[in-house]
Amino acid sequence: MAKTKPAVIHEFGILSDKSKNRVFLGEEVQLEHKTFENLWNFILENKGGQDADDVMSVHVKGGRPYIKTGRYVGTIQTKDGQVIEILPKIYKTGNMEEDDKKLCRRVFLKMLASFQQSQAKSFQDANLDTRENFPILEVYISRYLSEVERLLMDGIKKNYTQIEENQKFLKGKLLIQKQISKNCADKTKFAVRYLKYIENIPQNRIIVSTLYKLSKISQLTNNINRCYSLLSFFSDIPPSSNIEADLNFSLRSNRLFSTYENLLQWSSQFLLNKGFTTFSGNHVNQSLLFSAEKLFESFIAHLFKKYAKDYAVSSQHSKYFLVDKYGDTEHGKFRLRPDIVVESKDAGNFSAYDTIIIDTKWKNLDSSMPDKNYLIDIKDMYQLYAYGQKYHLGDSYFLDIIPKLVLVYPYTEKFKAELKPFVYEEVKAKYGLKLVVYPFNLADEGTHGDGYKRQIGEIMSLAANQKKTPFSVQIKEMQVFDDVNDILIDDYKIDSNNRYMLIGYCRSKEHLEWVQRNKLYNVRLGDRRGALRGMDLQIIPSRIVIYTGKSKEKPEGELFVYTVNQSEILVADAQKMRELNYPAGSNGIGDFYKLFSLGTEIRQHKHIDIAKLKRDSGRSEESYKPLFVKY
Repeated sequence: MAKTKPAVIHEFGILSDKSKNRVFLGEEVQLEHKTFENLWNFILENKGGQDADDVMSVHVKGGRPYIKTGRYVGTIQTKDGQVIEILPKIYKTGNMEEDDKKLCRRVFLKMLASFQQSQAKSFQDANLDTRENFPILEVYISRYLSEVERLLMDGIKKNYTQIEENQKFLKGKLLIQKQISKNCADKTKFAVRYLKYIENIPQNRIIVSTLYKLSKISQLTNNINRCYSLLSFFSDIPPSSNIEADLNFSLRSNRLFSTYENLLQWSSQFLLNKGFTTFSGNHVNQSLLFSAEKLFESFIAHLFKKYAKDYAVSSQHSKYFLVDKYGDTEHGKFRLRPDIVVESKDAGNFSAYDTIIIDTKWKNLDSSMPDKNYLIDIKDMYQLYAYGQKYHLGDSYFLDIIPKLVLVYPYTEKFKAELKPFVYEEVKAKYGLKLVVYPFNLADEGTHGDGYKRQIGEIMSLAANQKKTPFSVQIKEMQVFDDVNDILIDDYKIDSNNRYMLIGYCRSKEHLEWVQRNKLYNVRLGDRRGALRGMDLQIIPSRIVIYTGKSKEKPEGELFVYTVNQSEILVADAQKMRELNYPAGSNGIGDFYKLFSLGTEIRQHKHIDIAKLKRDSGRSEESYKPLFVKY
């Protein structure tokens, strides 16, 4: 097969037939007639299949056929040997066409290296520059061969395989029926079944099959020679006679074969004639195609894990459902899967706690089109709003931490700077229920990834909690009021931008039952011990944490977290408390109480260390006076 120079095109480009005139519909590359015909037929064969129209589509203009590339990038080798590379469109300020292709190929390989779905862990950035002029397929083959070389250094695995043979000696289990049918006349033979510890196992047969195939489809002499060199190390192992069966068995292997995991994933792509699409056919030798959107999503997640080291970063987080309960079942429906969730590692530092939810979109925005919402899809806005609501109601709900929301789009000539924040609900604006839209410049690599690191830092700075007030529970005394009704006077109300948790104690089982039955928590007012006074009188908390003493049944005590209905704060006298059947302790019922109306109980929440909160406030652990924590 003659070696030909790869045809390079970007996504959403035009491929036309060199035997006909150009169609002039943007970036266009002309192919030889035979290559174009093979590619045309390949698309028609797969038309109607999953994602087919997103890969390539066929069109005709003025009697001239042409092919439009879609949202998938990678490489296709047609039957006549022509390699076609489809590169992601990455914006660069320069106008050097060859340099632009090198940049796109280099960034594409970086994205491919972090692609979670391919688990291409052996890709190393250090070697990419030296191979930037190689076809993507050859680079991918080279990486596969490097992984095989690594496996050989570690040692290829053996396993017990069941063998049935007609032996001259008895070994293992005698197969009675076969012994009778085969060896009735020859008493020197035994039909036996036994286990043998050998290298001829499905995993190794798959690798041998892949090496044979790669030696045929590669056009690079170095890769071909490496294939044959590696096959010499597997000389006692035949290729697979049933690829699908061996692959299915191999991909179900136990953890003892974890060193084979990457190789088996890649082998399945090569041997089944598919990349991350379901395409195959009679007009291509090999197709290795990746969703540009998935590559972008995986790459941004990789960069957050690499550079946001002070945070816990999760990709494809799947903890919550859009619908918590369906019918009579306890199971949720419509699982939410944000691309990236970034959380503070220190959950105990309430004032500095952050939850940042990031979604990536491989779409072009236009900063000059505010009347068309900058081309942001409203479905993406709904999606991020759902994330914000559900994650606010999740584990950090008792902290009243509203997640920060970020949409990341690719940087283009029409979208170079982040947009002004989109505030979903004005009442929550001060707490951060807003959406930041950021352009990520893939071309801005910088030195040793410094450009990427800076951009991740910018996103974190835009989204994270900017008011990192020191954690403190110290509250300055202001004054004691003569009249309890003074606490309702506007002049004495606290700053509504501050948020507080009330840490309250239930002194007995009867007191706890009264609180839970009436959905009220009481704090004493006046001059008696443990009563609220000073600034404490004015605070209306957004959360109440109730803890109990230790007992034989509950040696660690109990802890309950509730929201507070902040518009339902009451002041009750002794008569009102008796009407509510308040269980008076040994000190009797006080003159006045402030009653907080409890809302939803938060059953899932992060750890709250009551003893630590008391120590931080300067109190002893034996103090049971209500404690307000500002966060």
